[in-house]
Formats: sequence, C-alpha cells, structure tokens
Amino acid sequence: MGSLGGGAGAMVGLPALDVALAFPQATPASSLFPPAVSDYYQFDDLLTDDEKALRQKVRGIMEKEIAPIMTQYWEKAEFPFHAIPKLATLGLAAGITKGYGCPGLSLTANAISTAEVARVDASCSTFILVHASLVMPTIGKSNIASFPFTLYALTEPDYGSDASSLRTAATKV
Repeated sequence: MGSLGGGAGAMVGLPALDVALAFPQATPASSLFPPAVSDYYQFDDLLTDDEKALRQKVRGIMEKEIAPIMTQYWEKAEFPFHAIPKLATLGLAAGITKGYGCPGLSLTANAISTAEVARVDASCSTFILVHASLVMPTIGKSNIASFPFTLYALTEPDYGSDASSLRTAATKV
C-alpha cells in the first residue's frame, strides 16, 4: 500500500479520520446548529419578503435535515445521496433559470439561499451549484430541453475537471 503524504500512519486503507477529534466544531448537529445571528453586511435590508422567506426555508431544512447527518458522511468521505429529495424541496437546483418548470430565482435569492446551504455544508452547496450554474443555464440558453437526451462529462480519471482534455466517448448499447 502506498503512503499519502509520507507520514507514519498515513497509509491507504486505514480507517477514516475521526473528524470529531480533528475538528471538534464539526460534530453532529443533532438539534443544535450555531444560529445565524450576525447580519454584518446588513443583507436583511436588501431582501424582499419573498427572499427572506426563501432564506428561512433553506435555513430550516439545512439545519434540521442535513446538518445532523453530515458529519458521518464527512468521516466516510461520501455524499448523502439519500438526502437529494430533501435538497430538491429547497427549489434551488434551477438557480436563476426561467422556464421548463423552473421558478427563476432572482440573483439575490439565488445567492442568499446558496450561502445558507454552504453555511451548513459546502458539499451540498457545490452539488446544487453545479446543477444550477452549469446544467440549467445550458438547458435554458440552448433549448436542449427539447432534445431526446443530453450528456455532459465534467470529470474523468487522469484529467479532473479539465473539460478540454476529456477523452470519454459514448457508445450506444
């Protein structure tokens, strides 16, 4: 087995890092999550009532449904795919895209709700942002919603996210 970083005990195959020991602030949230009490930049003054309601909805779901389960997934370096339906209830996956059944959030609503997701978990925020910022704008701007199917490969072994170097080919089966 190879070494990761060369340090003693840094061998592939060892149990996952106990995140609670390394980062005590990243313990399971259960029913308590640090409250969002600061409005340093006075965002509240800039938000409409609808944007404030969306932020509260996102905050509530993220704190009650997602925060309590995330530590176990951090420790296993896995994504909680079973949480996708709950994330879908946030209504953020379409971002600012209008049409195709998408609500077309304002830029402000999109930004403030994405910040609320990231406050609880950056991986969930990234998951939503890829869909809302890469997939949906492509569908909305190029009218590919009427095509029978569309594929987009963002990563590939040996190339990461360098989309110009991807070598993947689709084969009809």
